Amino acid sequence: MNNINLLKYEIKRTIISKKYLYMILILMAFTYDSLTRLVIGGYYGTAPFSEWTYTFFVQLTSPLVMSIMIFMMTNIFNEKELRARKILFSAPIPQSKYYMLKIVGLVVTFILTVLVPIIMSFIYYKILFDFSQFINFGKYIIWFLIPTFIFLLGVGMVLGKTSSKLLYGLIPIAFLLGSINTRSILPLWLDIFGQHFFEMSTFAELFGRTSQTISFNLSSDFIYSRLVFIFLGIILLMYTCFKREKE
Repeated sequence: MNNINLLKYEIKRTIISKKYLYMILILMAFTYDSLTRLVIGGYYGTAPFSEWTYTFFVQLTSPLVMSIMIFMMTNIFNEKELRARKILFSAPIPQSKYYMLKIVGLVVTFILTVLVPIIMSFIYYKILFDFSQFINFGKYIIWFLIPTFIFLLGVGMVLGKTSSKLLYGLIPIAFLLGSINTRSILPLWLDIFGQHFFEMSTFAELFGRTSQTISFNLSSDFIYSRLVFIFLGIILLMYTCFKREKE
């Protein structure tokens, strides 16, 4: 098979599976609960469709999305895949290209997965509030989800290449880092989900406000920190692709 066919096969094998279907159903249920129970009232008195509230929604769903992706990543390093890898490596395909195909497959799967809560939220806003100015949410989706995914993808691939058991340990760690308040536990530079920035900004700007409309701006420090996570994730992915495995 050529590279395109290998990639199509990889994506098809991932998304057309019971494991992925169950994960998507859990994500849909969690998204529905978040929208109808937590988002509908708005974040700290802001409108349910405000940038504040939508960023809050993105943060609510992000830990589950990332945990699903790490769980799907375990497919690359399980025994079944290791046997299939021997067959693939018997063909003239370099190890680096093999992992690149796997990584691209995971990126496509991530895009499909993250579209689930995004599309559900857009439908929810349109039906309930007749709101359709979704373009404003784009930069928050990008800055809060993409750096986290690339960094955890890099960490997950390195851990999985070391031992598949480490990936299962990463799943609860990633979920807890994005779900609980880690501000008093972890330093700001380890704010993988952007949780610390969001808390500090909302508390500082929403309390004592004099207007119903408060702009939501991302600071330069926050953006730089997200770029660092992207950079570190790419370095780890390159390490995964080019670090030769023991025979």
